[in-house]
Amino acid sequence: MPQIKFTDTAIAKLKADKTTWFSDPSVKGLRLCVTPGGVKTWYVVRWDATAQKTRQVKLGPWAAKGTHTVWAKNQIGKIVLDITDGRARTRSERAEERAGVPTLREAFERDLTTRTTRGAAYGGPIHNKTTQGYRATFDKYLSTWADLKVDALDHAAVQRLLDDLADRAPFAAHKLNLVVGFSLRRAERMINGRLPYLVPKLDRNPKMQKRAMAEDVTWKERWACIEQVENEHIRLCWMLRWHTGMRGAMLRGLTWSDVDLDAGTVVVRHGLKHAGTDKRVIALSDRAWAMVRRLSEIRFDDSDWVFPSRRIVGRERGPLDALDRLMIREGVHLNEGDLRHLWSEATQDVDTREMVLRWLCGQRLTDGDTQALGHYGKVPVERQRRVANAISRVIDIRCEASPSNVVEMGSKRA
Repeated sequence: MPQIKFTDTAIAKLKADKTTWFSDPSVKGLRLCVTPGGVKTWYVVRWDATAQKTRQVKLGPWAAKGTHTVWAKNQIGKIVLDITDGRARTRSERAEERAGVPTLREAFERDLTTRTTRGAAYGGPIHNKTTQGYRATFDKYLSTWADLKVDALDHAAVQRLLDDLADRAPFAAHKLNLVVGFSLRRAERMINGRLPYLVPKLDRNPKMQKRAMAEDVTWKERWACIEQVENEHIRLCWMLRWHTGMRGAMLRGLTWSDVDLDAGTVVVRHGLKHAGTDKRVIALSDRAWAMVRRLSEIRFDDSDWVFPSRRIVGRERGPLDALDRLMIREGVHLNEGDLRHLWSEATQDVDTREMVLRWLCGQRLTDGDTQALGHYGKVPVERQRRVANAISRVIDIRCEASPSNVVEMGSKRA
């Protein structure tokens, strides 16, 4: 390869009978290609350590006007940086990379699959209800961009959607923020690299606050609202939720095979925080135990559900669900979600260890909680019952409710 001193004067005199490449020993990486027709073109040649090959990047043709050689020398640093950062790609390389870039839906589904199939060592799979919530959020808000490659996504439009949603529906915006975040992070893992975008996100997340309840409404008045529920299965479901602190899905998912009437215990299999959580044997307080015995007296012969629905769909009777009007519509003092908070408030007057309370209401136990409990991570029934009875006594005192009321009312209305 011929060598010359790159100056505009020297280059203007260059001629070639065939395509010839020139270099300047004092300017490393810069080359000049001269064709027989007199076209002179600048190139930068550098080793790409990532791709493990030499890259030749075209700068542009040399121009006789101005100080074009100085411009070419100044471009070397920029081109070297582009090569180092991976921005200097051939057309075929860019096409190959594009083929490996997932669509937004592909990235979302890949991450969701990982979350729903992860092993116990990684926290177990997320609950089906959580999965359904993520999928519903994606379909409702991101369907417009679902089939776009993530590097072609209009991130500014997604950010505007998040900002608008944050004002109208902050908790929906929070969930959308989660879905967008883990989908785009999964996309980067799928291509094993960073994509040139800013991930849309909320300025701040809404505070998850406890349900606000009127301070001037007594527990007695709230209990009276429950006593007015005509459907006895629903009424007892409300009462048990208050006296156990369990989620509605836990109670409504019980079958009689999960109940030991003699021991006063139930085996919870549904509604635990994580789908991979083992079943849990929970002892009932004497008060709750009496309610379950009443439920056994009004048990439907054609159903194994502890809380059967009055409706029969097809040939089977299912458990109580949202279509059974589980909410108390006549009263204004209470709604279904308040009951766990009221149970939790009652525990403040009980002297016991936190892990027993978490066990009784079906909360997830961490590894530290399980080790602290001992007994192979199980709580003895006697210990559970002692704590459960103490909590039920606090509830009955504050509600001014007699334990016999449940059976007496049941006898009248069943």
